Amino acid sequence: MEVEYRKFQPNEGLEEIQAEIYVNAQKRIPDRDYPVPTVEEVVQQIKTRNETDAPDVNAIRYALTKDSKPLAYVQSHITNRYNATEVSFPHAMENCPTEVQDKLFQDVVDYVVDRDKDKGPDHQIIAGGIYRSKMKQEIAFLKSHNFVVNRKYLTYRYNTGSLELEGEEKFTVRKGDLTDETDLAALMEVGRLDETALEAFPKEEQLKRYYENIQRNPLKIILVFEGDLIVAAGAIRAEENQDPSVQLTFYRPGKESAWKLLMTKISKEAFDITQKHLSATYEADSGTEFEMVQELEKSGHIDFVSKSYRFNLPKN
Repeated sequence: MEVEYRKFQPNEGLEEIQAEIYVNAQKRIPDRDYPVPTVEEVVQQIKTRNETDAPDVNAIRYALTKDSKPLAYVQSHITNRYNATEVSFPHAMENCPTEVQDKLFQDVVDYVVDRDKDKGPDHQIIAGGIYRSKMKQEIAFLKSHNFVVNRKYLTYRYNTGSLELEGEEKFTVRKGDLTDETDLAALMEVGRLDETALEAFPKEEQLKRYYENIQRNPLKIILVFEGDLIVAAGAIRAEENQDPSVQLTFYRPGKESAWKLLMTKISKEAFDITQKHLSATYEADSGTEFEMVQELEKSGHIDFVSKSYRFNLPKN
């Protein structure tokens, strides 16, 4: 097969190619625990992300057939939360040869290793996205590129039977509306305090654009207040006859109980709409959030479903 390898350039149709490959690959994962977006939604997400944070065009690469049909892509981005550069597992069409995926992945890895060589001894090159249905295959792939396991993730399913939490009476929970200026201000406030949100959206403008983007999607917003103070907020995608998924959860530091209440209310809202239980994935042994997850498991609010892994590339 003749293959053309390209680096990302905006507005040359590569956003659409990337979205097509991503959606195609995601549809072939049987244990995916959240719904597959449309190609149009993914294109919009890519363009929004690139508008707010200009990508390194050398760190996003594509493999195409000689007649410019999509085969695969690999991308990478710097994640401040882990002081790392994350390289994605190759997203590929079914007809993409393994050797093409190998080359694409290794080319991006080699590039970011050289680019980031002066970022200090603690900076890592990491990879993730290991699903249990493809675990042996993907672990073997990453090990063949000299990556090793460095993080574990656990997926849980939320129950909707016994949803009461101790102390929840001090909070007020209501549905939110992104077109309402008061609700949007509350979401911005808690989003600028939450550690995970700050890692994902270090600039306020990025968070604003994210909210603008999800306004176009049928998301359900849940807000948690303590008096007049916004203490937690979340959004889910929940449509009839589709698996629900968590889009975001933010909480004010020190208000962990509000986050637990938020998740139980989100799961009930998701079940009421879809008649399906909500699943979510968390990093094992990652601090406060995982401790809250364990408390929910002990209280019977969630059940363990599966585990997945993140890999890193040891330094020479």
